[in-house]
Amino acid sequence: MKKIISVLCFSIFLSKICSAQQFSKAVTKESFTEWNFGVAFIESVAPFPGASFLWGKTHTYENNLIFEYEGGFAFPTLVTGKVGIGKKFENTKAVIGIRPFPFNIYGQMSIAEKENGYWIASIEYNPLNPKIRTSVAVINFGYRRNFELKKKKSIPPSL
Repeated sequence: MKKIISVLCFSIFLSKICSAQQFSKAVTKESFTEWNFGVAFIESVAPFPGASFLWGKTHTYENNLIFEYEGGFAFPTLVTGKVGIGKKFENTKAVIGIRPFPFNIYGQMSIAEKENGYWIASIEYNPLNPKIRTSVAVINFGYRRNFELKKKKSIPPSL
């Protein structure tokens, strides 16, 4: 009997969350270009400089959850990209994610947001086996210029 009541309560709770999420899909989509420069820390080698130019999109949801992805050109790897999720706190965005190539886990923060863009800083770490990783860690700084694409408004629930 306790299991049935627990499952019923959980089902009601889950259905309330799902229906609330259905009507909170208001999204701000921003397209951006980003220029980064940084230093890679490679085992047995002095810190190595690098740079990248990326294009991407940021989706900011009503609850300030962020999903973003980007890809572009880089030196010395030629191509690169990132996918991350995070949270917007007033004018600051904090994102964690994965760079598939070269593989890194990263944390990124926005700094000094202006109307059309903002500075960013990120720290990346490569947890792979030392024999197959290209770098141990990377520190990046860059500027992201936003181009607003589209704003959707919430749809009120129908009765």
